[in-house]
Amino acid sequence: MRAGIKILALLLAAALAVTLVACGKDRSLTDDEKSRIQTRFQAYIDDRGFSGAVYALYKGEVIFDGGGGMATDTLKNGSDIAYGVASLSKQVTAAAIMQLYESGKLDINDPLSKYFPDYRYGNKIQLIHLLSQRSGIPDYMVDSAKDKVVISVFEGGKEYVLVDVKNTAEENQKIIRDFFLSRDLLFEPGEQFDYSDSNFALLAEIVAQVSGMKYHDYVREHIFEPLGMEHSGFIDDFDKEKITQVAQTDREDFSMDYFTVKGAEYGCGDVLTTPKDWYIWYRGLTGGKVVTESSYRMMTKNYSDKEELGYGFGLMISDEGDSKAVYHYGYIPSFYSGAIYIPEYDYFEVVLSNHAKGDPHKLAYDMALYFAAVIDMELGDVS
Repeated sequence: MRAGIKILALLLAAALAVTLVACGKDRSLTDDEKSRIQTRFQAYIDDRGFSGAVYALYKGEVIFDGGGGMATDTLKNGSDIAYGVASLSKQVTAAAIMQLYESGKLDINDPLSKYFPDYRYGNKIQLIHLLSQRSGIPDYMVDSAKDKVVISVFEGGKEYVLVDVKNTAEENQKIIRDFFLSRDLLFEPGEQFDYSDSNFALLAEIVAQVSGMKYHDYVREHIFEPLGMEHSGFIDDFDKEKITQVAQTDREDFSMDYFTVKGAEYGCGDVLTTPKDWYIWYRGLTGGKVVTESSYRMMTKNYSDKEELGYGFGLMISDEGDSKAVYHYGYIPSFYSGAIYIPEYDYFEVVLSNHAKGDPHKLAYDMALYFAAVIDMELGDVS
């Protein structure tokens, strides 16, 4: 009899635990909780002197829509302003590749030599190595020196190449691509994880080769337009009639207007969009409107061997805490970005900024932590 009671108690406890978890994930916010979140988020913005916009939703309901600082001399920052999202762009490039994979136009196990036959390491590297940041191709960075735009690679050397603001985007893309493809690999492809913009610059060019369209045109036609992202484009060639309100770039860490530098962020950091459009993107990506459920699972699998950073295909992954978090941070001169999505709780936030003030990346992290505390969720490390 005692054993039966013990079993019954265990069953009841298990059922209660399931119920509590379900309630935690499914419950709505109270008015008091919404007010607390809004007050704290705005305090974060004001106290840190943040310049940019924050847009956060829980279960499809907007729980914060605000910002701080100025987008232009006369226009305040906000969720209808377009910002460069920097490395958040990588997930768009990855999704374009997966669309072509689904249609049978390429295979993610294709050797890179299929698309760049003259590259000396092309037979060693597969497209999946590029997608998962495991190719060994060194990363590159963009900097300015007086009136010059300097491209260098992260491999300890001092060699660099210059690109010209008078060049077309395609001319600068080729200069940059030829430069990093001339470097030695940092490791054997597939052996380890190492974050590199170079991987996604190559993937963007592969999208162009396979689709027969310019990369930007492909994304507009197959991603932005079907999703209704009416205020999204690219920093190189955005439609000024559609994207009329664009945050100005600053000159604190770059000596010129970054919009004049064409081609430098090709496929790895060149999307220009509003916080509201970026939410539409996440809804589409996670809801089967961009890629299939199978492809999305591949994109959100952790391929990294770095304990401090999980990585899928253009997406950072945290498997700790109560739920998987899918996120990414980004920076290009003048623009900082951070987006965090927690699928099981249906929490989304995006922080886009046109200035370094207020540490935008930490702001995004702190806001997510505060939201998690309000709903008693253990959030994994998304720092």
